[in-house]
This record gives sequence, structure tokens and C-alpha cells, in this order.
Amino acid sequence: MIELSLKQFNTWKWIMFIFCFTILVTRTFTVSVFDGNKARSSVYGDGYSDINTISSAKYFLDSGFKQTAFLPVHDYYPELKGTNAYTHYPALPNILAGFYATMFGTVYEPVLRLIPLLMAVLFFVFIFFVVYQITQNRLQTLLGSASILLASYFLTWADNLHQHLYGELLKWIYFYLLYSYHMQEGNNKRLLAAMFFIMLLQVNISFEQPVYLGILTLGFSIIFKKRIFTIETVGAATFVVIGFILHLYQNAIYFNSWDLALTDMKDAFLFRTAGTETAQNIAESAFGPANYWQIPFSWFNRMERFYMFPGWAVLILAFWVMKELRATNKKLYQILWALFFASIAWTICMAQHGFIHIFVNKHFSIWYALIVAIGLPILWQKVKMAFTQKSILPKVLYSFLCLYMIVMFLTQQVWMVYLKFGIAYKWLN
Repeated sequence: MIELSLKQFNTWKWIMFIFCFTILVTRTFTVSVFDGNKARSSVYGDGYSDINTISSAKYFLDSGFKQTAFLPVHDYYPELKGTNAYTHYPALPNILAGFYATMFGTVYEPVLRLIPLLMAVLFFVFIFFVVYQITQNRLQTLLGSASILLASYFLTWADNLHQHLYGELLKWIYFYLLYSYHMQEGNNKRLLAAMFFIMLLQVNISFEQPVYLGILTLGFSIIFKKRIFTIETVGAATFVVIGFILHLYQNAIYFNSWDLALTDMKDAFLFRTAGTETAQNIAESAFGPANYWQIPFSWFNRMERFYMFPGWAVLILAFWVMKELRATNKKLYQILWALFFASIAWTICMAQHGFIHIFVNKHFSIWYALIVAIGLPILWQKVKMAFTQKSILPKVLYSFLCLYMIVMFLTQQVWMVYLKFGIAYKWLN
């Protein structure tokens, strides 16, 4: 295995940092959610939710937090249509935006994004840290980290105002704490308490991440303790319930009724699982039994736009990685399976939401980074071996695979993220 020196590793990390934050800062000050194009939508940001977050910040700045029991207010800004609170989603990101607006005295979009940008610096560093803790190799760490940092996953989401930046950063922290906790044989109560606190926060940031973290926690308990019911799984589930009750309580204060709060949340659940229309929800698009068969393909089809390399190529890397780890590192082999099942959990639990929203592909991030970190050196060795053989077929196949990965990177990331929706945004749109 090739290894980088510490100096080489740090040099490349600084180059990546300058490159990433040049694009990020450029986008923060030039790409607005109100400009009406796709520069902050789909895989390039959750523009719809960002607009609603800014609307909530404007309402909180104007009227305070108590009028809606700290619940977000959609369509208040810039349309100023009304003040109906949105009850179906955790409110913490909107509350934070309200605090930023109150602190700075403005809802000017780049100002609201300054604190998320500072958090993104921590996120950037922490991704490198976590990948190195797993791989213990600087080259693999650089490759795995680059595969998500130099792509839409980070570059178009790291100044996000809604739940995505907060949820992803806390997800990576939780994963590291969970890994460290089990590597210390489950004796560190401080790590356990920190995980439970993060779970409580996550439920009030997004309903997506607790599903991911719950499956991951269960997987680690099975891997390290051979049991389903452990202090980690039961404790995590307990804090999910506590966090959800806190959100319901917030809704009940707004509705002045527990019954209305429960009915409202039940309708939202039916809508997000099966696309069932209710009095409060109108289906965003048709969704039926036939769509369930498309979901597994969407997982990998979307990767080429969200990460550095296309999902079908990464699936090949995953096959090689899992084959090697099964023989050489059984624990990491099992952890990668736990990460994969956690990654697909949300689209299984909330199929309609997962089918409609491309951004749920973010859940693959840790799995993807580790597969690429370990898999690219394997691919390199196979390519070198193929070109030492007389047979032409391996040369053609590996050349096609590498060309496929490079072309998708150039078209989906270099052109779309770095240029069209990045540093050349003003000239290309």
C-alpha cells in the first residue's frame, strides 16, 4: 500500500480546503435561493427548505418566537402571505436561523449563512479525521475524503440553512463516537451520553437522521455485542422517543390540543410513507407500488450527481472492497454492511419522501467515502496488472471503467458544481 508523508498529506489537505471554500464562499455571496434557477435545488441544495427557513427567520425577527411556539412559518417572506406555522418537521434549524437573524438584525441571505459556513470548516476537518481513524492510511484518507468533499455532497450543501448541514455533521460525529465507544469495549459512559444527546438533537433537526443512526447503532450492537437489546440501542431509541415527544409537545402548544397534534402528525406520516393524500397534504407526484421497484436503482443512479464518482462504478469498488475485507478485516467488513443498511433505511421507511427527494442520497456519505478510500487503490492495482497481461479484454474493460468515472466526474462535478453553479455562476447563468 502506497503511503503519503505527513507533509504531503497536509499539503493536499490545504489545497483541497482552499479550493472547497473558494467555491463555497463564492456560492454564499452570489447564488441565492430566490433567483429561480436550479443552483440551490435538487442535488445542489434544498432551496425550497432554505426559503422557508429564511421566511421563518424573518417572522421570528419581526414577531418573536412565542407566537408560533417556536414553529417555523412558511410563505411569510418574501411573499408575506400569512403566518401559519409548519408542524410536520422538526423546528431546530429554523429556530437557529431565527437566532442568527435576531443576532445580526437582518435576514440577508449571505449573513445568515456565515455561521453554517464556520460549521462547514469543522465538518471539512472532521471528515478527514474520521476516515483516517478507520483506514489508518493517509492516501486512503485523502481519496475517501476527496470523493465527498470535492463533490456536490459538500460543496453545494455546506452553507445550507435548513437541516442538511447540521444533520450530516452530527451524523459523522455520532458515527465516530459509536465506533470509539465499541472499540473501547463499551466502557466509556461519556461517549454514550454524548451519543444520546446527539440523538436528541437529531430528532429536532430532522426525522431522517435518527432512522439512519438507529439502524447504525443496532448494527454496531450486533457486530460487537452479538445482541439487539443493549444499553446503546435501548438508550438511543429512548432519546428518539423523548425528542419526538418534545416536537409533539411543541405542536400541541401551537394547536392548543394534543388530539390535533397527533392527527396532524399521523397525516404527515401517511403522506411520506405511501404518498397518501390527506386534508393537509397534496401529493407532489404520483407514487404507487411500481415506484418501489425503482428505489434501489435510484440509490446508485443519483450518486454520480451527488458524489465524485458514479454509483455503478462504486458498486464495483464495493464488491472488491468487501471481498478483500471479508478475508482480512472482518470487523470493518461488518461495519460497512451496517453503514450500507443505515444508508438505505430512510427510503425504506419513508418511501415516498425518498423517491421524490434526490438529496436523501446524502445518507450514503460515510459508506461511500470508505468504499472509495479502500477501493481506489485496489482499482489501481488491477489496472496495472491488466496492462502487464497480453489479453486485450482486461485492458478494454478497466479502461472503460476508468473513463466512465472520469467523464462523470468532469460533467457532473467539474462542469456543474465547480463552474456552472460555482465560481463561474455569474457568467454561465
